[in-house]
Amino acid sequence: MRTFLYSSLLSVILLASCSSEPEVNNKLLLTHTPLVQKIFYSDDSLFHGISLGMSKEEIKKMLAPGDSITEEDVDYLLVEGRFDEQKHFTWDCEFDSAGLYALTLDIYLMDEETATEWYTDITSYFTDRFGPATDDGVALTWEIKNGKRPARVELVEEMGYGYGKLNVYYYDLSFILMDESDTISADSFFLPTDNLQ
Repeated sequence: MRTFLYSSLLSVILLASCSSEPEVNNKLLLTHTPLVQKIFYSDDSLFHGISLGMSKEEIKKMLAPGDSITEEDVDYLLVEGRFDEQKHFTWDCEFDSAGLYALTLDIYLMDEETATEWYTDITSYFTDRFGPATDDGVALTWEIKNGKRPARVELVEEMGYGYGKLNVYYYDLSFILMDESDTISADSFFLPTDNLQ
């Protein structure tokens, strides 16, 4: 009987250790709303299990059920998805030779009240993960120093949208966001900081 128990216990341990699915770390997410859990998926990634530095092929494998690629180019990917009939989102990825360097998530809701509730919960989640935000009056900003590519995260609630819209921007810390006062062409979104004089 003792031999049977030991062999059964060993079998259970071996089966558990051979699982092909890695365990998802979502301890912080579990303290937030189910929809925020669905958006961010894991406390170990930026969004949907995606992190800066991933290749386009790796990101394509992370598409959630219901996500569809609506535009693709060599260094670009646009994806549309839906949480339910009243909540949908788009996210786009920009790549360089080191992989994903920028990801923009746009969440479209049916009303500004819902957007404000989500904004509050996402703010709380990001603060739990990354510490206090910097608030410039337009966006809340967090910096993530660890990871394959250190990142800046910005959260914006678009109040003038009319329904309810949130934007989350992730981009490599070695890039800075262009603003209207810069003289570089309007289609230049990011500028490498190491090229500044």
